Amino acid sequence: MNNYYFKTFGFEHGIYLIVILLLWITIPSFGKKYLNNQQRKTVALSLISISLVQEIMHYFYKMHLGLFTFAQDISLHMCGFSLFLSCYALYNKNQTAFELAFFWGLGGAFQAILTPDPTRFHFAYISTFWSFLAHGIIILNVLWLIFVDGMRCRTYSLLNTAIVTNATVFIVGIINTLIGNGANYWFICEKPSGNSPFLVGEWPYYLFTFQLVGFTVMAIIYFPMWLHVKRSAAKKIKTG
Repeated sequence: MNNYYFKTFGFEHGIYLIVILLLWITIPSFGKKYLNNQQRKTVALSLISISLVQEIMHYFYKMHLGLFTFAQDISLHMCGFSLFLSCYALYNKNQTAFELAFFWGLGGAFQAILTPDPTRFHFAYISTFWSFLAHGIIILNVLWLIFVDGMRCRTYSLLNTAIVTNATVFIVGIINTLIGNGANYWFICEKPSGNSPFLVGEWPYYLFTFQLVGFTVMAIIYFPMWLHVKRSAAKKIKTG
């Protein structure tokens, strides 16, 4: 375990990417083509259960080892919020929860999968598996909501998400200060490790570039959704 080394885009990383990609494609496709409404509800509840159970297990695992700290292990990062929001949207199809999970989940979790931070893999293979499971299921939940449940973003969802994101950063920054002990949720206080191209410069400069790139990424993610919604609306006008 002490000799464990995770290389970004190395063999192990490649295996995780292939497996996760296959799951993202096959599970929503199967749900849409072959399952009835009741079966889809069962799958949605299963996704919620897996999402929450793996999060709770991670808490208890670190508590069991005596390594749990409020400064590092609470689900206050963007991906933590996305996980719970995607579960809430799966449960009752809440539109706001879906939109936040869509932008935060696809943007944040995908980056965490594509350019992970190996310094956070404290327990070698266990931490690596847990990280890819936790981030991968966020995206799976969102894809299920889109392709199986047919949820779509509203017209001003990108702007609304940008406003909510900045408000959340402000609140999380206060929480970091109150917790102390090096709390760095949303990576507001210190630049994270990893090979992310989105983190340019040191603190506090990377916060501005990160926000700019983050908004750009959300806009790119939103564009296919916007295009689809616009075409559907135009089609309804024609047929109506």
